[in-house]
Amino acid sequence: MVKGLDRLTKAEAIEFVQHQFGVSATAAENYLRNHIPKESYYQKKIMEYVKATYPESFVWKEAAGEYSRRGIPDVSAVIDGRYHGFEVKRPYFGKLSKIQEQTIKRIRAAGGIAGACIFPEDAERLIQEGRKL
Repeated sequence: MVKGLDRLTKAEAIEFVQHQFGVSATAAENYLRNHIPKESYYQKKIMEYVKATYPESFVWKEAAGEYSRRGIPDVSAVIDGRYHGFEVKRPYFGKLSKIQEQTIKRIRAAGGIAGACIFPEDAERLIQEGRKL
């Protein structure tokens, strides 16, 4: 993958790939689908960031299976006594399911912090949001 390609907007990334390889927009989108790292890559980056930035936190990743079918966020952390749920999505192609949207709303209603993230800075924004409450 071209370094930083996942940091562009989808339109910018498609245009870049089109020009780089001389392909159609459809072929460029297929290239992105096949070359942007999987969700697990971004989950690992977020977990590493939270552990390094908040060493007193408790961070864990939900195993695939029953919990994911119930919409439980991919990465969870307790920071300063508050639950944080990070639903990690892949750039360009990841979308929240209805159950994930509902779970995020329920976590927030219960006083926790939750939301969709791609990059560690997205997780940091959620953490800072929680500190303002």
